[in-house]
Amino acid sequence: MSTRIPAIDRHATRGVLPRTRFGRAVAVLALSLACGTVVRADVPAANAATVDVPARRILVTGPGVFFPMNPVPKCEVLNNFGGMSKTYGAGGHQGVDIGATLGQEVYAVEDGVLTKQLTDLASAPGNAWIMLGNTDTQYRYYHLSGFAPGLQAGSAVHQGDVIGYVGDTGNATPGGYHLHFELRPGPDYKTPVDPVPLLAIPRICNVYPKQ
Repeated sequence: MSTRIPAIDRHATRGVLPRTRFGRAVAVLALSLACGTVVRADVPAANAATVDVPARRILVTGPGVFFPMNPVPKCEVLNNFGGMSKTYGAGGHQGVDIGATLGQEVYAVEDGVLTKQLTDLASAPGNAWIMLGNTDTQYRYYHLSGFAPGLQAGSAVHQGDVIGYVGDTGNATPGGYHLHFELRPGPDYKTPVDPVPLLAIPRICNVYPKQ
């Protein structure tokens, strides 16, 4: 049985990105307009589309993609999509790292199904979930310390359900507790997009580098 956080702590989730780079760029802009977000005029929305074009942050002041982690007691969002990756090298970082403390709750960002559970602690992701949302978007949650009780590959989850807990498994630095979170639109889920411009980042989180 999964645990759901109280509704008062939720953020609304907006539509996920279309399948082309141009469509994704338009969707980012549409998301900004629809949600009352503040978009820096000098930051093209298309810059969020691929690993080889790292995005600068679009400042979110309204709803966006549900934040994947409890921000208390620590929330340090590293704006490092497209940065250095231990696995893929320079330019190969395919998600966002969110610094936290050991055991902070990790959430399903939308309704969907947990399609794969990884438990090989010697692999780069360590303990990890791969989730397919109802909007045909894949989400990846890496370096977990553990999984929420009662869940397994094939379990249906709802937005806000606790699915795991922050850790340092896999190739994370020991004691460097954080959630590595990826967002990959369908249909093939091969191309990640920068989650940071799309997330409803709680105001209590610190985002680095500051802009």
